[in-house]
Amino acid sequence: MKGRLFRIGFLLVLAGGLVLFARARSPRDMVVEVDLTSALPGDIVETDVIVYREGRALARVDDRHGARGAPATLEIPVRARPGGATVEVTLVSAGGASRRTAIAIELTPEGPARLHLH
Repeated sequence: MKGRLFRIGFLLVLAGGLVLFARARSPRDMVVEVDLTSALPGDIVETDVIVYREGRALARVDDRHGARGAPATLEIPVRARPGGATVEVTLVSAGGASRRTAIAIELTPEGPARLHLH
């Protein structure tokens, strides 16, 4: 009887640990925010944002904003495991010149990862 209770208890603890481990490694919905408030209104007409980890793209948003320009903040939804990632942002100005920036970030489900581009 004691042996049977011990086995059942052990299996319950093992199953609980496996459930917690699987939940910790499961993909979550997170957000990357790119702050473009340092640009003049109408200056940025196209944005290309790629979020990747270990060479694999997690999310990509390529928008053409036209003459009105890009919004002050870009929000990029990402579904991935929490952890480190790289964000590559390409901004195209009204004159056609482009600028590419790559920044390492930490993806967390607690809040958005914020990038301030100057």
